[in-house]
Amino acid sequence: MLTLYGLPPEQFTAARNQLAKTLRDAGDTRGSESIRALRKPTIAAWLANRLVRTAPDQIAELTEFGEDLREAHRRGDRIRLKVLTPGRHELVDRLVQIAKANAAHDGRSITVTTAERLAATLDAALVDPGAAQMLRSGRLSSGLRHVGFGVVDETGAPVPITGAMRDRPTPTATAGKASPRKSGPKKKAPGVRTKKLPQDELLRRQRAELQERLREVEADYEAAENERVAAESELDANEHHIADMQTAIERLTDELEQARRELRQAQSRTRKLERALTHAARFAAAARRRRDAQHQRLEAFNA
Repeated sequence: MLTLYGLPPEQFTAARNQLAKTLRDAGDTRGSESIRALRKPTIAAWLANRLVRTAPDQIAELTEFGEDLREAHRRGDRIRLKVLTPGRHELVDRLVQIAKANAAHDGRSITVTTAERLAATLDAALVDPGAAQMLRSGRLSSGLRHVGFGVVDETGAPVPITGAMRDRPTPTATAGKASPRKSGPKKKAPGVRTKKLPQDELLRRQRAELQERLREVEADYEAAENERVAAESELDANEHHIADMQTAIERLTDELEQARRELRQAQSRTRKLERALTHAARFAAAARRRRDAQHQRLEAFNA
C-alpha cells in the first residue's frame, strides 16, 4: 500500500486496481476491497507524500520543530514563540521549494494553489501532532489544513468561549436557588408545589425545543457535510484534470518545438538543395552546349 502513494498521480488508479485484483485472485476479498477503496491523492497530497520519501531528514526536522512549537504554546512562552515563528515559515517554504524542484525534475509545473495547499499541509503538521503523524505515514490522499488552537464552528471560524459563558448558571441551578425563597411555613407547602409545576413544564418545553433544534442543526450539518464532500470530490477531480491538461500542454509544447526545429532543418536543406539544383542546371546547360558543338563539328567533318 505504501508503494501506491509514492507513484505519480496518473499511475495510482491503475496500480491500485491491479493490486486489488491480485489480492482478490489470491482469495483476500477483504484486503482487495480495502485497497480498491483507497482514494487517489490530490496533487498537494502527492507532493507531501513524495517529500516524505525524498526529503526524510527535512520532514523529521519539521515534525521535531512542531513539537517545540506546541510545547511553547502549552507553556504560553511568548518569547520562545517569537523566536520559533520565523523558523516555522522558513521551514515550510524550504520544503515547498524542494517539492517544486522535484516536480520540475519530472517535467511538472506546480500551480500557485497547489503550492499553497502543500504549505498548509506542512504547517498543519507543525501545529497538530495528528497531522504530523499522517504526514509521516506518507499516505495522504488529500491536503491538510489546521484552523487554530481553539474551537471552530462549521464554517471554520473560531468560537470564543468566555468565562461568563462557562460560569452562567443552568436553568436547573436557578430553579434550585429559587425554591428556598419561595418556601415558607409548612401550611403553604401545597401552594409551593403548585407553583413548581409551571417551572417543570417550562423546563420540559425548553428541553423539547432544544432537542428539536438539535435535530434541525444535525440535519443541516449532514446536508452541508454532504455538499462539502461532493465539492471536495469535484475539486479533486478538477485538480487532476488541470494536472492532466498541464502535462498535455507541456507534451504538445515539446512536440511543437520539435516540429519547429525539424521545419527549420527542412527549410535549410531546401535552400541547400535549391542551390545545388541551380548549380546542376547550369552545369547541365554548359554540358548541353558542349554536346551540341561537338555534334556540329562531327557533322562538318563527315560532310
